[in-house]
Amino acid sequence: MNLLTPTKGYWLTPAIIYINTALFALVALYTQSILWFPARELVVLGGNFGPLTVDGQWWRLLTSVFLHGGLLHLIFNAVVLANIGIFLEPLLGRVSFAIVYLITGVLASLTSLMFNYGVVSVGASGAIFGMYGFFLALLTTKLFKPEFRTTFLKNTLGFIALNIAIGFFGPIDNAAHMGGLVSGFILGYVWLPFVRKRILKTARV
Repeated sequence: MNLLTPTKGYWLTPAIIYINTALFALVALYTQSILWFPARELVVLGGNFGPLTVDGQWWRLLTSVFLHGGLLHLIFNAVVLANIGIFLEPLLGRVSFAIVYLITGVLASLTSLMFNYGVVSVGASGAIFGMYGFFLALLTTKLFKPEFRTTFLKNTLGFIALNIAIGFFGPIDNAAHMGGLVSGFILGYVWLPFVRKRILKTARV
């Protein structure tokens, strides 16, 4: 299955990737760059920057989630989002998927603001970590079959641990990652009854 091709039950994830890509193209035209964008331009275009965000520009907590710092940043996030979206979007439905994605993205931006006040923060990775945190919470329950749960629990924990470790050795916003991860994990338990209800409803159809 092509993870970038919208299908029934799986079109919001590709749509988010296309939106991010379109915004990336606009930023590339604006900055005349592609590999990495200057922080000053990212601030102008909606990046999360403490002095401006807390000065009343709270919308930056959301707009920054759809901006990226460069080509590799965009590609990595697109690949990772597609791989988690293919599981979670059909499971949650597009409305719940969108709500969880946006909530964890904003909370990730808010966490970044608390720990990296003077740093320009952009990227979907906070929201993506939120989705992985959500998935991790579901994997700790009996929602899935034991074989599936064991395999994906190991893979998900490995992905999270590896990316947090990498974050200590580069210009990566680990605060946003942790904010998204923790908020997503909590939302996973909050959403669990609704997920169970959706699975039962789908099974009857």
